[in-house]
Amino acid sequence: MIFDLIILAGYGESDALLCENEGVTKKPFLKLGDKTFIEHLVENLRSLKELRDIYLSGMAEKEWKTDLPVIFTEDEGDIISKLRRHRVTYYSDKEEPDYVIVVSGDTPLVTAASVERFIERCKATTGGELTGLYYMSLIDQKDMVAKFPESNRTYAKFKDVTFASGDTLLAKPSIIDSHGDVLDRMVNNRKSVFRSLAVVSPIFAIKTVLGLATLSDLNNAINKKIFKTPNACIGVIVEDVELGMDVDKLLQLEVVRDYYQKNIANKK
Repeated sequence: MIFDLIILAGYGESDALLCENEGVTKKPFLKLGDKTFIEHLVENLRSLKELRDIYLSGMAEKEWKTDLPVIFTEDEGDIISKLRRHRVTYYSDKEEPDYVIVVSGDTPLVTAASVERFIERCKATTGGELTGLYYMSLIDQKDMVAKFPESNRTYAKFKDVTFASGDTLLAKPSIIDSHGDVLDRMVNNRKSVFRSLAVVSPIFAIKTVLGLATLSDLNNAINKKIFKTPNACIGVIVEDVELGMDVDKLLQLEVVRDYYQKNIANKK
């Protein structure tokens, strides 16, 4: 099996205050110890099993200050449009990977081991093999609060679990052809559970708000109403909360830096 890794390393308008406060041009250049977020991610993830290439989406080669092996994609826009352009640009003249792993550039604590455990969880949900089109990482509130009690995440409350959206996903490139537009709307609304679910079904969104839906109901509703096939798009609860510990605010930057100093830097 072939995996390609895409690290989202661009800039959004909502990043302005944090970047200005830290004196950087984009969030992946925020410092964690003596290295930037993006340097940590590339170093941590280059050992992923069956990994072929690492792409930095939204970053120019002139911005890269190390000799770590990456491919630069100076694209803009939302996640799905990035994937669409990426597929046309890079897979028209070489073998398409079985799956692309997408990781946000503002989640510097993500490691190869945590992504590999996510992939194993994905396999477990579809009979032991990767047969789905799109897997989303989800973080149980209890796990997030236990590890990062001051992280200030936004959660979706379901009947059987309360979770936050992770910032790592696994996608089969061909999904862009068949369901790119609706995925675009779902991903862009991921910070608001109600708006994201309303893309699937307004009635289901209301059912969820009332606490009547389970995570299994969510997966089934997405696949029935959008993909018209079982196990196409699946939300997977992961054990590694680092996959959802992104940095959007100064408070979260302080949380990540404190954790890194106490649990990683001091053990090197």
